[in-house]
Amino acid sequence: MNYSFATLSTEEGPQPVVKLADQYYPLDRLVSGLVIDRERGLLDLFRDWERNDRAVSEALTAKRHETLNPLSGVSEANFDAPLKFPSKVICTGVNYYDHLRDDMKVRDFDKSKHDILYFLKHSQAVVGAASGVRFPSQSRELDWEVELVVVFGKRARRVSVERAMSCVAGYSIGLDLSVRDWQMNPRHFKQFDLMAGKSFDDSSPLGPFIVPARFVDPSNIPLRLWVNDELKQNSSTREMIWSIPEQIAQLSQHMTIEPGDVLYTGSPAGIGWIKRTFLKEGDRVSAEIGGLGRLSVEIISDPDKSSAVLL
Repeated sequence: MNYSFATLSTEEGPQPVVKLADQYYPLDRLVSGLVIDRERGLLDLFRDWERNDRAVSEALTAKRHETLNPLSGVSEANFDAPLKFPSKVICTGVNYYDHLRDDMKVRDFDKSKHDILYFLKHSQAVVGAASGVRFPSQSRELDWEVELVVVFGKRARRVSVERAMSCVAGYSIGLDLSVRDWQMNPRHFKQFDLMAGKSFDDSSPLGPFIVPARFVDPSNIPLRLWVNDELKQNSSTREMIWSIPEQIAQLSQHMTIEPGDVLYTGSPAGIGWIKRTFLKEGDRVSAEIGGLGRLSVEIISDPDKSSAVLL
């Protein structure tokens, strides 16, 4: 019995749910005693993942969902980010062979001579389809990247490659959005800035679902991305340079991984920067990863772009 998790935007606020077949059941009604801060979506679920996942599985096996009324009228626009405000949004850069071959014209890459490129985004960069993505008005070069996202369910530090997957709770779809004119900014001393270029508000769309790891084989699943129905990226996770266990093991040498942290694992060929084609207000970006659903977000105008906001 496969199921997944999501957070829906409702009139009463965020509602974490379990998706079974095509029905959505409120998580806090399915599992009695489960304490979740709805404003953080599913984040608390992963902070005690083994116990909570077992409780959900037992409830579904016992058919407790059949005593509940599923939520009705759920559409693509109802999906919030499945979890919010993780302690870390970690990203792996340049991690697909086809990205090197097709976008960067590198054909003789030897991974044994390189370390993985990581960077961080701030916790409020995570958004869902319901809110849209505010166009970063400081930029004219907003770019897309579809990525398989790992959601962690265990604390880990200096974990081995062999044990790394035991830290993984589930998988989701992510977009690593970039402003290339800031990432490759000629005014910077090194003409390169991953903070301004990658870690702006709304730069990490996530969702719509988180699928438990036991239902997913991440080694060979398709990834696709469209902009306004035009296919831009079409690849598979088999093109990854560093596998997920390798990424986790190396990452954990530098920092402690916490439950609820997310890892964006890299993007394949087909980014906009290569053809100097970028996103604009009103565009819709849609991404699919096999078995994980479809994440679709609209690029919207930033209501605060012309004035300062102090909260």
